[in-house]
Amino acid sequence: MLLKKTLNDPQTRFYISKCKYCGRVFIKFENKTGYCREACRTWAVREQKAKYQQKRRKLINDGELISNELREPGTTFLSQHALSDFGLEERTVKRELKRIGVKI
Repeated sequence: MLLKKTLNDPQTRFYISKCKYCGRVFIKFENKTGYCREACRTWAVREQKAKYQQKRRKLINDGELISNELREPGTTFLSQHALSDFGLEERTVKRELKRIGVKI
């Protein structure tokens, strides 16, 4: 960590860090900065989204995940048996109806 003192500001901090995308060393002024430039951040987000979609498509093809295209009755996560608590059962059914897009 590098510190630079100025007359008006009691202490300004600069951090030397490595870009999460390209690996280039850069000086960051805020702790939350992770990329050396906006282009690196944009490409990193694109890659993250592509990985997420690839993983999601694999789960859908394997039948482990129900996609939005299958929003029809019969494709729910409700159990085959009713719950003994009627309030909880009602909330569960309403939540599932909302998830698949069915209006009462």
